[in-house]
Amino acid sequence: MAGADPAITEGEVTIDGDPATVFTAALNYKSWTELMPDVAKVEIHDQKGDDAHVTLVAPNGHRDNLHFHNTPQARLIWFEDTGNGGRADVWAEIVFLPAVQPSSTRVHIRLYAKVHGVATLVVSESDVKAQREQKITAELSQMREYFRRRVANR
Repeated sequence: MAGADPAITEGEVTIDGDPATVFTAALNYKSWTELMPDVAKVEIHDQKGDDAHVTLVAPNGHRDNLHFHNTPQARLIWFEDTGNGGRADVWAEIVFLPAVQPSSTRVHIRLYAKVHGVATLVVSESDVKAQREQKITAELSQMREYFRRRVANR
């Protein structure tokens, strides 16, 4: 796409479940240990309305400190990483849209990650792009499986 920001990677998958139900389930941050492949623990520091401060802990102990600012009317989850020490700008949006098939949802993810400063000496833009692509592919695959199981268990 001409003019697209090279620091953004996008991906999409169609999953089982209607958009409102899927969006509501995804807002349960504690369920992200099942929903996202690289989340072993979720720590919710505060949650007020559509805003929350949450730490996602990976199996290896890596911690992502996230600030969520969601837009329920658009079924949009948006967050930024606030704990990377200024080495990178990272944000993501996940939107839950009606799919062509009844009782299905199109999940669209946009992930922005741009390394700057001294970190650019160690991590290339192509490395960051590959990491974004790998993360989105894994998350969409895991989400599809998670919601497939939820629908099958009803």
